[in-house]
Formats: sequence, C-alpha cells, structure tokens
Amino acid sequence: MKYRMNYFKKLPALTFFMLLAVLMLAACSGGGEKANSGGDGEGAGEEETYKLRFNSQVPPSVEGSPTYIAQEVFADMVEERTNGRVEIEIFYNNQLAGQAESLDALARGTIDLQFSPPIAWADKIPEGNWSSMPYAWKSEEHVLHLLRETEFGELYDQALEEYGVKTLHYYFSAGAGYLSNAPIAKPEDLKGKVVNSLGLANEFYKATGSGLASIPFADYYEGLLRGTIDVVMFPYYSLETMKLSEVVDYISVPGVNNPSIGIVAVSLKTWEKLPKDLQDIIQEVSLEIEQMGVPASKAFTERGIEYGKEQGVEVIEMSDEDYQEFVEISKETYWAKFAEMSDRTKKMVEIVEENLDWE
Repeated sequence: MKYRMNYFKKLPALTFFMLLAVLMLAACSGGGEKANSGGDGEGAGEEETYKLRFNSQVPPSVEGSPTYIAQEVFADMVEERTNGRVEIEIFYNNQLAGQAESLDALARGTIDLQFSPPIAWADKIPEGNWSSMPYAWKSEEHVLHLLRETEFGELYDQALEEYGVKTLHYYFSAGAGYLSNAPIAKPEDLKGKVVNSLGLANEFYKATGSGLASIPFADYYEGLLRGTIDVVMFPYYSLETMKLSEVVDYISVPGVNNPSIGIVAVSLKTWEKLPKDLQDIIQEVSLEIEQMGVPASKAFTERGIEYGKEQGVEVIEMSDEDYQEFVEISKETYWAKFAEMSDRTKKMVEIVEENLDWE
C-alpha cells in the first residue's frame, strides 16, 4: 500500500481525482460486490470476498422446510465452505425485483441470485413450462432423475444460459394436488367445476369439461369460501399455512405435481466473475442442497395431508386406472402443446415419456 500511496502523490491533483472516480464507479458496478481483503503482492486475489444479492419471491421460511433449505441453509453452507469469501444476503418478497422483472434483472447482473419457479419465466423462456407439466413425475427422486441423469435438465439449462442465467439447484416444495369442495377421483369429476388455471394448463382443464377462472393465490381462501372457484391445484401444506382446510372438504392424492418444482439461479455475469475454486464449492453445495430437499419435501407433503385429516378434510385416493386416465389427458393437451413450442421442448417431452415409469 505504501508503494501505491507514493505513486498517487506524484500525480497531478486533477488526474488523481479522475482516477479515484473511475475506481469508485468500478466498485459500484453490478454483478456481485467484490472486496479485496488480502493485501498487496503475490496471493492477494486469494482472499477476495464476494457479496451476492439473493432475491426471493417468498417470505422467510419455516426452519426445516424445503424453501428454508433451498435458501437459508444454502447461503449458510456457501459462506462456511468458502471460509467467508462468498456472503449471500437474502432479500425476501421480491424486494430487489418483482417476479415479472426478476429474470431480466438476473440476466443483467442487477441481482445475483433468484429463487423462483421456472413457470414464472415461461413467457420469456418457454422451456420453463416443464415445471407445471401435470402428472409427469411421481416423486422427488423421479424428477431429480430427469433433471440430473437425463438430457432433460441439460436442455432447460441451455435455454436459461442463452438468456444469461445459470441454474444452481432445484428445490422441491412438496406435493400439490386438487383441493376442492367436491371429491375429485377421476377426470369426469372435474366436469362443470370451476378450476383456477392459467397458461397451458387451460388446455388440460378444457378437455375435462371444467370451467376456468384465474385469480391470485392470495385470493384462494375467499374464492373457495364464496364458491367463485370449486377447485384449486395447490400444495397440500396450504391447508395449514393458508388455512384452506376451512374452505375445502376434499383433497386428492397423488398430486398433479408431485412435487412442485422451483430453482435457485445465478446471473452468468456474476458467475463468470467468481474464481474457479469458488464456483466448484458453490456447485458442490448446490447438489447437496438438492439431496437435503428430498426428505424435507416428502415430510411437508405428509404434514399437509395429515393436517387436513385432523381438520376433517377427506382424502380421496385415485385408483391406478383413474390416475392413468389423467396422464393420458395430460399427454394429449398440456404435453402436446409444450412439445409444439420448439425442437428443444419436443425433446424434453420425449424424455418425460421415456421415463414415465421410472422407479
């Protein structure tokens, strides 16, 4: 530092302040705030620290829940494994960027990390529609097999990276199935019922003879209470967290999305600024977090169902035959429309079909 200070003293005042301004602007640029704590000379860069801003669409999570593991545990493990060289600060309820704006903010490097379901970005990355494919997998292990052991996950990763975003890890937010005011055991039970739906799912419900509505998640309680909607496809744990057990009489199992899926993604601009050793540590932690999320997701599925039973909600168990009928309608509607979007989505659907009976 003495050498640098002596050097600056030799500069004309105007030149010195111009150089100082440039350095300050560089320090304030987006894409992960970086601070050098290692001094000068050989090995200085080894102690650089990176402060990453993590934008989350959800509020702080219950300890032990799938979202808690995907966010808070992930951030703590990264900081610990990197010996404090990477610090992650979580901003809840989309404080840094709204859900609609989060993808572009991530791609620009305005934010560094984002917690989001792929379907939320499907208007700009159509491949993200995969995450809401009805009846496409039967368990956390099944979908993890698709994502990590087949080309399916690679195809989605390609689409994200073309937009300037990289997947770090997937999270499984428990099973989501029908919550209703009438028993839903087979497709014909949906006929005449008003179902909350959007996007490609509309084709699926039209084929069952359902009426369609589109209301925000936050309005589900009132909509079910007043009869504006008869059925929602939503996580079972919402019976407890949103008190939906007070306004529905039935839930159907297995779920439509079993489990629901989300991702934690990083800006490629941020990622490329990180040294290789830190990238390797973060990827290692991410894979561990996925494995930790599997039992947590299963536990929260069971917790939601058991809570419903305790509150007097009846559990409707589909027969294998009726479940398969739901699968066939899904193939003819949602899956078919998804496959038509591009060569990439066509291949993704083919992989799902090839692995449909995976155990």
